[in-house]
Amino acid sequence: MKKSEAVSEYFFKQEKYQNELFYLRKLIFEQLPNVKESIKWKMPFYDYQKKPLLYLRPIKENLIIGFMDGANLEDEEHLFAQKSLSLKRIRYLYFPQIIEQENIENLTEKEIEIQNKELQLFEQNFCKMLQKATIFIDNKSANS
Repeated sequence: MKKSEAVSEYFFKQEKYQNELFYLRKLIFEQLPNVKESIKWKMPFYDYQKKPLLYLRPIKENLIIGFMDGANLEDEEHLFAQKSLSLKRIRYLYFPQIIEQENIENLTEKEIEIQNKELQLFEQNFCKMLQKATIFIDNKSANS
C-alpha cells in the first residue's frame, strides 16, 4: 500500500471535503491494497492492474466518485447517478452529505442514527462497486 504524497497534499488543500476524501482513500486501500494512487487531470486517480479504476472529484455541491468503466458494471441497486451523454464509459456515485462535526450537537439522536445508517449503506455499496469494477478489469485483462 503506497499512498501518494501529491494526493495527500491535494486532500489537505480541500476545505469542504477533506475528511470525506481521506475516508474514501482509507476504504479504497482497505479493499484494494495494491491499488496505485496518483494525480491525473488535477484529480486523485486510482489504478488497478495499471488500468484506471476510479477518480475522486470534489465540486461545489458534491463529492463525485467516478468509475472509469462504470458503463460496463451492473447496477441493480441503481447506485450510479443518471447516465451522462458526455461521459459514455464513466458512471459516478455521489458521496452522501455528511453533517459537519460542529453541527452534530444540534441534531437529535434519530438524525444522527439516520446519518450513520446512510454512511454504512454507502460504504457497503461503494465496496460492492469496487469489487465489480476490479472483476471487470480482471476479466478484460484475461480476454486480451
